[in-house]
Amino acid sequence: MKNNQLLIGLILGLLLPILIMWFVKLYHFPHLSFTLFIKTGFSTGTLSPWLKIATLFNLIPFFGFVNKNKLKSGRGVVLATLFYGIVIVYFTLM
Repeated sequence: MKNNQLLIGLILGLLLPILIMWFVKLYHFPHLSFTLFIKTGFSTGTLSPWLKIATLFNLIPFFGFVNKNKLKSGRGVVLATLFYGIVIVYFTLM
């Protein structure tokens, strides 16, 4: 169980929503750079809904880790999802 580490799940849980946001940017806003997409979403308040959808994709590695009995990696994904939850609440209340 060498790959059953909290850090692996945390890194995967933090990077997956960013990757999903990048794909959303490519599909819906191909004329914007990624940094401009983030800045525009932050200034207009439209970043929070996109981030909510991207964070839902953390369910895929979480259930994958749980089914393979790599519970420490699953905890890392949950920790990353909680971090994104705090960020979403901040953007929503701002």
